[in-house]
Amino acid sequence: MKPNGLIYRLLIMLLLLGFCSCLSAEDNAMLGQPEPDYKEAHASLLSRIEQGTINADLYNQLGLSYYHQGKFGMAVLNFLRALRINSSHSEARNNLEYAINQSLDRELYIPPSFLSVLFQRIFEFFNLNALAVIVIVLLLLTVLCLHWIMHLGSEQDRAVPLMWLFIIGFIFLLFATMLGLKYNDFHDNRKAVVTDAVVEGYSGPGQEFGRLFTVHEGLIIHISRIDKDWALITLPSGGAGWILSSSFERVKP
Repeated sequence: MKPNGLIYRLLIMLLLLGFCSCLSAEDNAMLGQPEPDYKEAHASLLSRIEQGTINADLYNQLGLSYYHQGKFGMAVLNFLRALRINSSHSEARNNLEYAINQSLDRELYIPPSFLSVLFQRIFEFFNLNALAVIVIVLLLLTVLCLHWIMHLGSEQDRAVPLMWLFIIGFIFLLFATMLGLKYNDFHDNRKAVVTDAVVEGYSGPGQEFGRLFTVHEGLIIHISRIDKDWALITLPSGGAGWILSSSFERVKP
């Protein structure tokens, strides 16, 4: 074998060994990297909320932070708080649906009918601010139609302006109703989420009453009444019972 060929092969082997050692060093470096620290990010999110920075993205990120820490109930709670601010927040909606599907009590959520789902999707598509702007615009258009009709001559045909008044007036009433429902939903203080791992429900406000059900962390409930340390709640399935008030947190902060 010629010396030049031997040197050439030795150079190739050295290059390959060097490349493999680089890969090994990179792999070792990756394996040695610590896992993401969610505590620091979580503290930053809580600090921003305490400082008064409130938006849907912030609550959604806080929900994800709780989820990664294994606090399932607080994750669901903050996804709902994000949707309370902006019901059209698709990421928070997807996160909430995923969390419900992972819940131990997912069978308590009764599947809605097609029409209910359709109306709910339309209702969620418009947030409170968007509905308020739409209602104001429709109100102005309704006033313009009335002004148009009032200033028509006695010999002029009123069919066209009356038709537009009926169409715009109907749409105005529809969106005004949606705005009222959205406003009530935003200020609703009855929706809550179970934050304790396991919660027992009783037929009365006390453990001396008969036990009715057992629910778990992350279940969405509605509060009907508060009696000292106990709350009468309604389950997604329609059942009702009394649980400790300390075992849940309201969606409205």
